[in-house]
Amino acid sequence: MLETAEDPCWHGRMRHVAGIAWIFAAVAVAHGEERPLFLPFALSLGGQQAAMLDGNELFAPIPDPVAADALLKLEKKVPMLIVNAFACAEDGSVDEATPALVIFARDVDQVKLDASMDGRKLKPGTYLANIVAESSTARIVFRVGQQGDKKADFLKVVEFLKRKVSGE
Repeated sequence: MLETAEDPCWHGRMRHVAGIAWIFAAVAVAHGEERPLFLPFALSLGGQQAAMLDGNELFAPIPDPVAADALLKLEKKVPMLIVNAFACAEDGSVDEATPALVIFARDVDQVKLDASMDGRKLKPGTYLANIVAESSTARIVFRVGQQGDKKADFLKVVEFLKRKVSGE
């Protein structure tokens, strides 16, 4: 028999499952393990710690420009690290003509951005990146450039991505 909401036992089992889920959530919060959805682990790029900003739940910005060979550092060693970086305009629209930069690394806690699979280096500009480690994905946005270059207005990226998600 297929269990459905009409089955009198179904509601009791769902309350039990929900109770267990709440216990796990409470334990995670009590141990300080609650992290933002798109920054599930601590990381830094070019010595700058990634952090979610109020009103921006889509990615963690790296505020100052970084070098093309900047060091991406994680909080601990991971068995497999995958990085995908996509060139984008300052408004967040991805440059479809530029292939993504891809990095695979094993048993590391850090990797340089110039360790790409095809040997390419990132050109100056804005990038959206996915960093995958231990079955979790962090999303960051950063600029490659020189110290003293203007800072990007990452709120434009947030606005663009929210419009894209809502179908505007």
